[in-house]
Order: sequence, then C-alpha cells, then structure tokens
Amino acid sequence: MIYPSSFESSASLLAQQIDQMIVFSKAQLASKPRKISIILHENNIEQNGFAQLAPRKVEAFSTPGPASDNVAWLPNLVQHELRHVAQFDKLTGKIKGPFFEQLALALYGLHLPAWYFEGDAVSIETEYSTGGRGRSSTFLMPLRTNILSGRDYSFSKNILGSFKDLTPSYYATGYSMNTYLTNAFGYAVKEQIMEDMRRHLVRPFTFNRALKKATELRARKLYLATMDSLKSQWKKEEIGEEPTLLLARKSRYPTHDYLPQSNTSGALFTLVSSPEFIPEIRKTNNGKEEILVKIGYQLTPYFHVNDQFLVWDELRKDARYGKQTYNIIRILDLKTGKTTDLSKNSRFYSPIISANSEKVYAVHVDENNVSSLFYIDRFTKKQEKIIEFPDQILIQQPSLRADGRALTAIAIGPKGTNILEIDLETKQWKALFPWKNQEYQRPIYYGNDLVFKAQFGNIDNLFRYATAENKLYKITDAAFGAFYPSTDSSGKILYNDYQFDGYKAAVLDKIGAVGTPISPDFEAKPTLDRNINSLPEAFPDTAAQVFSSKKYSTWSDFFNFHSLSLSSNNFESFDNYRPGIFWLANDLLNTSQLKLGYEYDLEIEKSSYSAELIYQKYYPKFTLAYTNRGQIDYARKANTQDEYLKFDFREHVYTLDMAIPMSIYRGKTNYSYGLNIGTSYQKRYDLSLSSLQGFIDEIAFPLNYQVYFNRNQRRSQMDLIPKWGQNINILYRHVPFEKALEGTLFAVRTNFYFPGFFRNHGFQARLSYQHKDGRYMASNDIPMVSGFAHFDSPKVENTLLMNYRFPIAYPDWSVGNLAYIKRFHGYFFADYQNLQDSNGAPVSFGLGLSADFNMFKYVLPDFGVGAKLTYINHPSAQGDLVPSFSLSYTY
Repeated sequence: MIYPSSFESSASLLAQQIDQMIVFSKAQLASKPRKISIILHENNIEQNGFAQLAPRKVEAFSTPGPASDNVAWLPNLVQHELRHVAQFDKLTGKIKGPFFEQLALALYGLHLPAWYFEGDAVSIETEYSTGGRGRSSTFLMPLRTNILSGRDYSFSKNILGSFKDLTPSYYATGYSMNTYLTNAFGYAVKEQIMEDMRRHLVRPFTFNRALKKATELRARKLYLATMDSLKSQWKKEEIGEEPTLLLARKSRYPTHDYLPQSNTSGALFTLVSSPEFIPEIRKTNNGKEEILVKIGYQLTPYFHVNDQFLVWDELRKDARYGKQTYNIIRILDLKTGKTTDLSKNSRFYSPIISANSEKVYAVHVDENNVSSLFYIDRFTKKQEKIIEFPDQILIQQPSLRADGRALTAIAIGPKGTNILEIDLETKQWKALFPWKNQEYQRPIYYGNDLVFKAQFGNIDNLFRYATAENKLYKITDAAFGAFYPSTDSSGKILYNDYQFDGYKAAVLDKIGAVGTPISPDFEAKPTLDRNINSLPEAFPDTAAQVFSSKKYSTWSDFFNFHSLSLSSNNFESFDNYRPGIFWLANDLLNTSQLKLGYEYDLEIEKSSYSAELIYQKYYPKFTLAYTNRGQIDYARKANTQDEYLKFDFREHVYTLDMAIPMSIYRGKTNYSYGLNIGTSYQKRYDLSLSSLQGFIDEIAFPLNYQVYFNRNQRRSQMDLIPKWGQNINILYRHVPFEKALEGTLFAVRTNFYFPGFFRNHGFQARLSYQHKDGRYMASNDIPMVSGFAHFDSPKVENTLLMNYRFPIAYPDWSVGNLAYIKRFHGYFFADYQNLQDSNGAPVSFGLGLSADFNMFKYVLPDFGVGAKLTYINHPSAQGDLVPSFSLSYTY
C-alpha cells in the first residue's frame, strides 16, 4: 500500500483487513490473484476508485463523503476494486508485464462487458460486507421506477444511458443481471463463464458464447429474463400513495427539484437540476420562480436556507494537481444577492446555518479520515472544532434543533450505521438505534421528534422517531422513494418524491406527519440476491499485527516497464498513423512516463528511433525527447525555375519542453491557464546529395513560447459548447542562437462562445491572427478555414470562423448490436480568411451533421461521427462543393 504519511493509522487498519479481502475477492473464480499495489489518495475527496493494468495497480480515493451509505466507505471500495483484480487475473492473468499488460487490459475490456464486471463486483461487495449497494433500495430505485412506470427501455439504453430519460446505471443493470444468473444457476456459473472465456481469448464474441454454453442464454436474452423476473417480483408489491406535489413543473426532459425547503417568508427553495442546464438554486413565491444562484460541482446535491442566508458546499481542485481536491462552504445573502466563500482549501461537508445567522455548522474529515463537527463564525470566518468523533465514526448530514442547543446527524462506523443526537453545550452524543446497516438520510428535528429517510421494507420512505415514546412511525408511503425532508414554519414536512422523471418537491401536512407505528428490522437484507442468507463473518482480530512502513520513492518504479504498444500516442488519434513498436513504463504514482520506440513512415519510407521522458511530479511538467529519423527534401537545380532534385538525410532531434498547466473551478465557471516553453536541437547527417550547396546541417535551440487563458461556463449534459466562453492563446517562435537562420512567428488564437436562439444552442466565433517571416514562412500556427486544401492561398494572415451549433434529436436508437445512437446534432458555419481583403464575404461556408453513439454495447469510448459539406467561395477553387467526414472518440 502506498499512502500519504498523514494517513498512517487508517492505512494500518486497512492493511489488517487486506488478506481477508483478497480471499473474498477471488470467491467463485477459482483463481489466485497476483500481487498488486494499492494507492490511497487521501488528498482527493471525491468518492471513487479503479483497478487497472499498464501499470498494474489499484487507486482508491479514500476520503468518505457526504452521501449516505450503509457501510464504511474505504473497506467496501477496496473490496470492490480487488474483485476487478481477481477478474483480471482469472481472464488474462498469464499475459503479464513487462511487455503485455496493455494487451491483457485490452482483451479484458474487449471481451468482458462493463455491465458484467461491475455488476459482479457489486455482488461481491454485497456478499462480503455488512452493506454494499446490493442492500440499498436507492441503488435499484431508478430501474424499479421505470419498470413499474411502464418505461421498458432496451438493453442498450439501460446500460449506455440517455440524454432525454433517466436510466439506471450499468452498475445497477449489471448487478440485476448478475444476481439473476446466480439465483438461477448458482455462484458456480461465474467461474464457468470466466474459465470458458480464458480458454478462448481470441474467439470472437467469447463472452456471449461462454454465457450461452453455461446458461443457454445470450446477453440480450439474459437481460429480458432479468427484466421479466423483476417486473413479476415488483408488481406483487403494493404501490404507494400519490404525493401532494408543490410545483406543477412541465418539462420536456427529467428535472429534479432537490431538497425543498422554506423559511418564514413562505417561499419555496429548491436545487433544480436538469440535463438542459447547469444546477441552480431557485426561489418560488406566489407562483413566481426566481434563479438565485447557479452553483458549481458538488459531491452530492445540497444546500440549507434560513430567513437571511443560504449556504451550500462546492468542490474545488488544486490548480496544478488534479487529484488534490477540496470542499468549501459558500454563503448567499438573500437580501443583497452577494455570494461569499466561508472557507478555502477545506474539507467541510453539509453546512447548516443557525437561525440567528451567526454560526455555520459543518462536518469536517481530516487527512486521516477522522470526522469532526465544526462551526464557522459567519462574521470572522473563524473555524472551531466542537467534537472529534472516535473509533472511525464518520458523521454526515447534520441538522440543528430549533433552540440551537443540539444537533442530529447520521453516523457510519465499523459497527454499522446509526443516527446520533449531539448536545452542543456538553459536547456529548448518543446513538439512538442499534448499530446495523440501515441507509439513513438527512435526519431533521420535528419538534422534539426526528424525521429521516430509511429503507425499512426495502423502499425508501420517511419515518418519524417519537423520542418520548421511543417508537418509530412511517409517515410516507411512496411508490418509489421519499427523500430529503425539511420542515416549514407551519409544521408541514417538505420532501422529495422520486418519479420516473426526477425528484419532485412534495409536502406532507401535520396529520400525515403522525404516521403509522412500525416495528422496524434495522438489518437491511439483500434486495435481489437470494443466496445471501446472513451477514458475513467479521474480519479477524489482527489488532496486534504490526506492518512495517517506509518512505516511498517514485524513483524505485522509474523503470517500471509494463507494455508494448503499436502506436506512439496509445491510439489517442489515428491521424497520420505510422506502424511501430513502443515500450512503455510508468511509475505507480504516474509522476514519470518513459517510452522507447521505433516506427516506420510508409509515405517517405524512412524509419525513426525515439526515447521520451515525461516528468510531472513538480509544478512544471517536463518532457525530454530524442528522435533519430530519416527525412527527405527537395532542392532546386541550378539555373532552373521548376526542376527539383530529391535528396534524403538522417537527423538527431533533441527536444525539451516545460509546461505549467493550470485549471480551477469557480462556481459555474471553469478556468484553465498556463505557460509552455520549448526548445530543440537538430543535427543532420548522411546527406545523399553531397554536392548540395547551402544545406543547413545544424539548427540550434529555436525557442517556442505559449501562454493561454480560458474562461468557460460549465456545460450542462445537453450543451454542445459552453453558453459563455472566452479563450485566448498566444504563441511566439524565434531562433535567437542561429546565425545562418532567422525568422519569427507570432500568433494569437481566440475562441468565444455565446448563447444561441434556443436552449442548448450556441454561437462560436473563432478569430486567429499570425505574422511570420524567415524560416517560419511555410508554417501555419492558426486554424485554417474549411476546404483550405482546395484553393490557392499563398499567405494566411488571419482567419475567422462563425459557427452555430444545435441539437437535432435524442433518438436512443439501437442499430442491432453494432451501435446505439444517443444524439444527432448539426451546425452551420462560415469561414473567413484575410479579413482585410475579404470584402465581408466568407471564403467557405457550409453545414455539418454529427451523431454521438456507442459501439457494440461498450460503455466507453463514446464515439462521434460527422459529415460536413463545404462550399468553396474562391475563384481558384477546383470544385465548389467539398464533402468531408470525421470519426472521433473520447473516454
């Protein structure tokens, strides 16, 4: 395990569980996972993790977050990721480094569908922990809601998603299909499928063939059988009552009105989220809706309001190091509309503001995963710790009692989950229920009682805990789920009711808040897996076990060669592809990347040898490269105008580049900015034309500079380009150390974005300018106009692109097993060149049509295919209409 020194004690506790986790991870696969490094990123507060090959490692973002859960975060995450390691080793374990890890990962991703390997890992995290997503009704709620609401979506749609509809994740769909498999055929079917695939790794469609052999089902039939089984099971359950909704919102696409709250003004406040726009907090009063603030990235939707202020938390990142993240507290003055940051570079979650607006209470998690309750003085911004919680107990989602003397919060620890009541005067706390695996959410005070979300009965509902009676009452009977309770000044309970088109704001009157008494079972059972009959045994007591620790040096893995690749850029682009072979090395923290290679240029029939080192541990990112390559060129014959001789040569090229790339989030706006400086040295030799006069055999240290600044509004899911954006990029090149050569190039590239005529439409204006002379006369460092190669243009000083982009349709079409098309979008454009000579006429214009799709049911990559028709408006054009096509992909 590799971890920050501040995480020492938590890492030791995790280390004592790892051996047992490895045993659990290989369950039902009859394999022995090989050694792997586990990297714990305590400085990243986003909840995520992944296992990978090339290089072989597990990375876990170990800080627990503000979202409710039914088990401690880090052990469950590591158990999930170790299952992926067991999958790797079962399927491609004999294909190893130092040459073939990338091949092993490619075969794994090519053959094993994401819905299967993630669903299988969820089943393991559920079977071998006291919690896991397989015990969470919220996890399967979108799937259950769609099925019972008549939204019987296709296999492709439920695993690949949709712009226009809410769909379950491929995790939830995959878990459902995995549990159908094991319920019908037993856990042994997993090993049968994986072993058959391992024996036939080069067989096309090997997963479907192995699945068919073991079960007589292919993936699509398995999906249909799973959906039929779930529909039959869920339709037997009683559908709850219709809620009383607060907002009659009509929207073409799913819209969430998260966390409905009110104050003494009677206004309704909600955090509104939709694929059409970025999240915003709105105020609704007497039927009039007002946008108060558009917010930045959040770990989970959240805000809290009183009569004067509104507080929420937002994610921030270090400008240089993307895995160094923070969570800050922001506050909005409802009277002035001014927004202020109450903390900076902090690790605070779920702020609540006192009734008198003097204090803001928040949860803090330090770099060793120790959870504390803090308050922040609103006037001075001074932070003070109230209580530090022992025994690895994490508190979440606090709520203040009306008199300001007590607080309630969720607690998650090694013993399970609970709801705490915390006395702010004595700083004592008590657990209200047995420590089990209930997934609680947002407890609030309702007079002297508590109201909270729990899943007694396998459906999320709101419950009231009558403290005087020590009894629980069920106060909602939601069809699919009830969440995020709050109270208004009249004693009504506001909450979210989940429906197929989003979280809706609903209300429960005082009579409804009385509820029906229940006798709860605090132990949440698996929702689907019928083979789990009891909780797993606790991890063995290894408290006395001592592990040695020592300082980790990235240099120890500097020559960590793992893979051979046939592409110099790892197939990130297929433009100008040259066949070759490259040997790749990365240290485990990815601070250094080393690449040795050979490639052959088919066009000029020349070979090249290269070595490249990227080192990015410190603020500047350095790239040092060497290439030995063959080149060809042409020289004009003496005393002729149009006769040329072809000659060739080889050259040594040394390059050194330094980059300082920076990017930050600030509310609704994203910024990126930076500086790049580079130089090179070229030495040419083996000239084939010995009589050539004036051949320059050395070019020493030309210098290149680049500075850029980009400011763009955060894009919504449906936005094609930012709604607002300003981007500028300045380049300068020259040869200050050369006597035989001279020349400079200065270029400015700008890009501006503006709203279009309708939602998710947008204008783009891209203006670029360059001035060049000497050796740079043949270079262009600005974007060229469309169709540039189809007309004569000896000198380009500036270009302007005017572009209008717009969505056309979101069809969610399946083209057999070949493709799944999510979106069609188009654009009109006009290109101008050398504006001073254009008389206002574009040199080319046209239109384009694009489609976003997935192939062969792979979740990644996302593909884009486009067709463009350009009309050349230039007298030298060889043809008026020029069609072109493009294919791209992103991860």
